[in-house]
Amino acid sequence: MLSRIRALLELGKTEGYWSLLQRLKLKLKSPRYFQWIHRIEQIEQGSQIAPVESSWPLISILMPVYNVEARWLIKAVESVLAQRYPRWQLCLADDVSTVDHIRPLLARYAAQDDRIQVVYLAQNSGISAATNAALDIAKGEFIALLDHDDELAPNALYEIAKCWQQFPDIDFIYTDEDQITPAGKRQLPFFKPDWSPDYLHACMYVCHLSVYRVSLVRQLGGFRGEYDGAQDWDLALRVAAQTDRIHHIPKVLYHWRTLPTSMASGELAKPWAYEAAQRSLQDMLNRSPYPGWVEPGAKTGYFRVRRHIQGTPLVSIIIPSAGAVLKKSHPPLCLLQQCLDSIYQLSTYQNYEIVVVDGDDIPESVLKAIQGPKLSLVRCDRPFNFAERMNLGVKAAQGSVLLMLNDDTQVLTPDWIESMLELAQQSAIAAVGAKLLFPNGHIQHAGVLILDGNPTHAFWNGSGRHEGYYCSNLVNRNYLGVTGACLMIRRAVFEELNGFDEAFALNYNDVDLCLRAYQAGYRNVVTPYAQLIHYESVSRGRKADPEALAMLHARYAGMGYLQNDPYYNPNLSVANPHFQLAWPGR
Repeated sequence: MLSRIRALLELGKTEGYWSLLQRLKLKLKSPRYFQWIHRIEQIEQGSQIAPVESSWPLISILMPVYNVEARWLIKAVESVLAQRYPRWQLCLADDVSTVDHIRPLLARYAAQDDRIQVVYLAQNSGISAATNAALDIAKGEFIALLDHDDELAPNALYEIAKCWQQFPDIDFIYTDEDQITPAGKRQLPFFKPDWSPDYLHACMYVCHLSVYRVSLVRQLGGFRGEYDGAQDWDLALRVAAQTDRIHHIPKVLYHWRTLPTSMASGELAKPWAYEAAQRSLQDMLNRSPYPGWVEPGAKTGYFRVRRHIQGTPLVSIIIPSAGAVLKKSHPPLCLLQQCLDSIYQLSTYQNYEIVVVDGDDIPESVLKAIQGPKLSLVRCDRPFNFAERMNLGVKAAQGSVLLMLNDDTQVLTPDWIESMLELAQQSAIAAVGAKLLFPNGHIQHAGVLILDGNPTHAFWNGSGRHEGYYCSNLVNRNYLGVTGACLMIRRAVFEELNGFDEAFALNYNDVDLCLRAYQAGYRNVVTPYAQLIHYESVSRGRKADPEALAMLHARYAGMGYLQNDPYYNPNLSVANPHFQLAWPGR
């Protein structure tokens, strides 16, 4: 207890005690995971399943085996035997285990059920070679990957087959997962987003359970031994380069055992695996039309994929402003001047212009103060309409890359433009957002979620130092939307989408733009490596607009992502944006 109190005090020092209290409050409101399992999973697993027809796919489960304790191997195999879906094949490949119990156990199971086949390697060759040996005897249309000390949920393969029924041309399926202790306690569920390429470049989030079309895996040459320890991540990256027929099942269908030798136990279990992961990511970059390099992330096992900026495109920074002066500050502070000063003084990327869109209300003293060779002024004497002002700024801008920016922001990271441009230059990406902090260091924006039809900011008002749900605040991550307070987009995409819709005069114009980009097949990204302070809506005030929200709902009626944000998870609560368990379920 004393050590736990000390840990909380240390966390309070780093995150701030107010943020810590908020986190504890959320945690107390959230159900315990065992309650969630009892309430949600047991109901699901107790339900009747549809009859399985012979046309449904055979799923080959690949399990490389090496020197695992008998009890864990037994639990792994028994979890396959307990599957509610019968059309499976278990392909066991022993990598020349040196402990005596392995061969008799494998032989016993092979004799017990003819769906179980065993292959023995001639010499110890590593996990990729063993998995490839299992792949060689696979007869199924799909392969599922199961470690020799983990367990499948009883309905795992049935859910995979149901997914195939709905999407028969699917190539890659992944599910949610949790961890299981040696004592059998389930903990630390990972409720994942739908397909998120930029998140996969930061961490192996798809992990367990992963299922692939076998013909595609064979076409790619199977698993590569030079990436042992990260061979699954390497395969996922190569498969993703070949297909977009990827589906996520938001159910916990895999239990990852927390043994000292398992990466589920922590970063010290297999340090070489992270080196292999970095090399695999580098190989992905070498194949990419946007090459670059890989840097270690803020936490072991997480990475930052960097891209060389192609050329030196002109970035047009478009800022609508009234030149408001905060007279309560000492001395009086002009937010626009502060914003511009931070751009001029900190930015390491220099090929930019600034277009200030004025409503004929910037004081003359401010206009004189902000004059400069990189700045131009657009006048608009109509009532304030954010979407209209930004569209006017774009028309006057010269750059091939547009950066929408509020005047009540202040740059913190010198390479903020480069960090966003590395992403925005990619043809598959539309809007790129930054991590915005309140002046007190709490999070104002780390991505836009749509929870039960309401656009909201992920981790809003949480500590800026909080790593987020599975490090969401530390890495590049896909979201449905990003805030227009700091939004980068290529001009060509902006024009393809017909710019901001001026019907959304004040609210949700940025959400609407991002949703239209998503509908058009683009993805949107938030990068925490570009950080700014946002004195949120100081210059214009902050008022919700129910009419604008109703218009957003009407425009996207029938679109599933208004109720189930693809970058969130239906097992998480829509009551707050802090990735808490949904209770009593939704």
